[in-house]
Amino acid sequence: MEWTDIFSCLSLALYGLATVASLIGLLGRSVRTKKLACTVCFAAFGAHTLWLAASLADGSFSAVSRGFYLMPLSWCLAAAGLFMARRQRQDIALHFVSPWAFFLGSCAVGFAETQGATLIVGPLFVLHLVAVFVGVGVMAVAAGAGTIFLIQEKTIKSKAPLSGFRRDLPSLATLDRVNAMATLVGFPCYAVGVLCGFLWARINWGSFGTADLKVWISLVILAVYALLFHQRQALGWRGRKPAMLAIAIFAASLFSMFVVNTVFSTQHGF
Repeated sequence: MEWTDIFSCLSLALYGLATVASLIGLLGRSVRTKKLACTVCFAAFGAHTLWLAASLADGSFSAVSRGFYLMPLSWCLAAAGLFMARRQRQDIALHFVSPWAFFLGSCAVGFAETQGATLIVGPLFVLHLVAVFVGVGVMAVAAGAGTIFLIQEKTIKSKAPLSGFRRDLPSLATLDRVNAMATLVGFPCYAVGVLCGFLWARINWGSFGTADLKVWISLVILAVYALLFHQRQALGWRGRKPAMLAIAIFAASLFSMFVVNTVFSTQHGF
């Protein structure tokens, strides 16, 4: 068994354990179990980092499969969750990072033998990938916070008492701050990533790739991202609308990755 296999199995096992512990801790309102889930999530991220490093070291990225694009994406998502958790001093981010990292990591393993259409060529393409992955990763965290925000807001507006695990969830203000930070970091990264992608396509394909459906989906995501960024920074948007837009951006990203790539013909192929 190679190091990439060892680290991938360890990473997925720890993310799976963290997911189960998070669910038990949240539903059972067990502080000790929730702390255990966060600790295991940190350990899973460490194993994930070693998995990524081992894949780079053994030349796995020289013959890129679809799975090797999902693996760094899941790493960026986990990194964003860890950053948000430490920055906002709220461990709730780690509780929805674990299942998403487990899901995307599992997909990376599952697609490991499926050859992608686009190979990583040059620093411009690497910057394109990294910037887009960061933009999607932080928005995944914002989408999780947005989902909890909408649930909490509905409960409060209905004047129903907060019972059970809902009493332990962060306040609406805290969840909104997660959205604000994710937007502030994510939009510039995603915009730079899309721009680098266009430049790389023009240099290597001789066109901007506008015949590719995935390019148009990326532009739609960028437009919604820009709307969210502008409304938050210029008009001070808060609350329900930013939460819904964050969910929409992440949902569109998943649609691009798992529907457009598998159902439609695309030059990207991942």
